[in-house]
Amino acid sequence: MKAREPLIFYSASPPSILTYKIAKAFNKNGYKTILIAMCEKEAFDSDFYKDAFNDIIISNFRFFKPNKKTFNYFTKRGFSFLKFLIKIKMLKPSAVIGISGANWQLKLVHKYFFKKYPFIYFPYDILSQFYNSRKEALEDGVKEFELNAERYCLENSDGIIHKGAPNELEFFNYTDIKLPKFQLNFSAYCSDEFFSPINKNKLSKSDKEIHIAYLGFLFNDKEAYERTMNLLDDFLNQKLHLHAYFQAKHIPQNQAEGYFKEFFLKFMKSKYFHIHQPLGPKEIIKEISKYDYSFWFGTKLRIPEIKYHIGNKISSYLEAGLPIIYSKESLYVDSILRKYKINQLGFKKDIKEIRKKILKLDYKEAEKKIILARQDFNIDKNFPRIREFIEKVIEQKNY
Repeated sequence: MKAREPLIFYSASPPSILTYKIAKAFNKNGYKTILIAMCEKEAFDSDFYKDAFNDIIISNFRFFKPNKKTFNYFTKRGFSFLKFLIKIKMLKPSAVIGISGANWQLKLVHKYFFKKYPFIYFPYDILSQFYNSRKEALEDGVKEFELNAERYCLENSDGIIHKGAPNELEFFNYTDIKLPKFQLNFSAYCSDEFFSPINKNKLSKSDKEIHIAYLGFLFNDKEAYERTMNLLDDFLNQKLHLHAYFQAKHIPQNQAEGYFKEFFLKFMKSKYFHIHQPLGPKEIIKEISKYDYSFWFGTKLRIPEIKYHIGNKISSYLEAGLPIIYSKESLYVDSILRKYKINQLGFKKDIKEIRKKILKLDYKEAEKKIILARQDFNIDKNFPRIREFIEKVIEQKNY
């Protein structure tokens, strides 16, 4: 790949930490990387991402359902959006990695801007695996054009990167889907850059109680809500302190604190439930390292996605040096933690006995295994796989 031909990451929403990690690895290995972010400037910390990208092009514009404010918004930001389109039209990339968030945007960008260039689709979350049927997705408010756009991206890409299990792409609601030849399972790996030294000054030293960190998004969904409430009930009844750092994609950041307190109103009086302000990607690792354990669970059990996916949360917990309490319903997460022999705190549907498992755990031994795990489950170690994959896609497209 020629140095003057950049590798472009087009993100249809504020970029993920995994996007940063992948781009940083390419950048460290001599590739020129460009981030195109289809979002408002205030939606993410672009200064943080400058370490991973040679250039960042932001639309400073978002699409939303037309209302009384639409004209004023377009008047204010329309020129910025036009400049954004001109900039990306002039790019001559070696390849484009399209990261989902709004698949309809990726479809349009591919068709009208980058169709002649190698296009690699990275469906960070596969929408059609988040529901058991197309009908269920539509009933939940997913737009038909978004489902159609996801299928377009799957079938019209020159290669697919997915972060879930190696066999994840075998499970779709589509029966006649035609996927490209090149496919790569590339998980949300740890990065040395984010590692926190094992924290010996735990919060539990002062009060002799058990403190557990939870990072994650909240979804406005009845099943997810009920699952979350039931788990927290069982969790807090065991006198375990839960320190939650929440984000919600459907809530503006300046409204988040009030939303979370209302969402968890029934737990706000509990001495064991603590809501904290979210922090930056590196700051949060150091912050949660002062707790004893971490917590991961799937909010929806009936869907294919819960079995095969993995997010950056697991890596964040390993980077912080924390043993993980996790749901075994995620077969892929379970397989990874089993591989490194750090699966002692796994549970199925019932979490009522988790305190007993915690008290049985050899904590020092668990910390040793976590250090080994995060060194192996590491983006630098796995970078040659994604570099070879990208080069093969480029070669095939050019040929």
